[in-house]
Amino acid sequence: MRQSTSVLTEEEHYIALARTGDREAFGHLYERHSVRVFRHAYFITGDPNLAEDLTAQTFLKALEAISRFENRGVPFVAWLLRITVNLAINHRKALKNGHHAQLPETLEDNDVLGSPEETATAKSEGERVWRRVQDLPMEQRQVIVMRFMDDLPYSAVAQVLGKSVGAVRVIQFRALASLRNMMREEEMAQVYQYAQAS
Repeated sequence: MRQSTSVLTEEEHYIALARTGDREAFGHLYERHSVRVFRHAYFITGDPNLAEDLTAQTFLKALEAISRFENRGVPFVAWLLRITVNLAINHRKALKNGHHAQLPETLEDNDVLGSPEETATAKSEGERVWRRVQDLPMEQRQVIVMRFMDDLPYSAVAQVLGKSVGAVRVIQFRALASLRNMMREEEMAQVYQYAQAS
């Protein structure tokens, strides 16, 4: 549903007010996007404490820079996520963070899947995929997180990463191919271990 250019969306209204220094309007933007920024930071870093720090730093930098924000046809959240990505890259350069973490309960999808067995299986599969996502190179991980966790369009991901849409598509293709290969290798290793134990 396209809105008339003369009518500001609620978010555009808050952005316009925040650009003039309205802290309450910025607070509304924080409430709207803080969980998404945290989730993105967590999926990139695998560390909930670091993700909290990056979320706070993201909004602090956004508050400092909001007067210079320009709407270039991509969601406001893409601008926030670009700040988050840059902060995460800077942190990674300063301190290598190579441990793996499981998804915290609060970030799980709470939709009812059916039986407890189905729920447990889905959770186990999700954690298994997440562990493999953490093994991808940083750029591929960022694309997977933004496309499938944050549900951003290619154009927004391209702006966050400073790349063309075509480049983002290629990165996504390679990331998914790598994930498929890693999952297949893991399954083959499990089959082999089961056969050896029998």
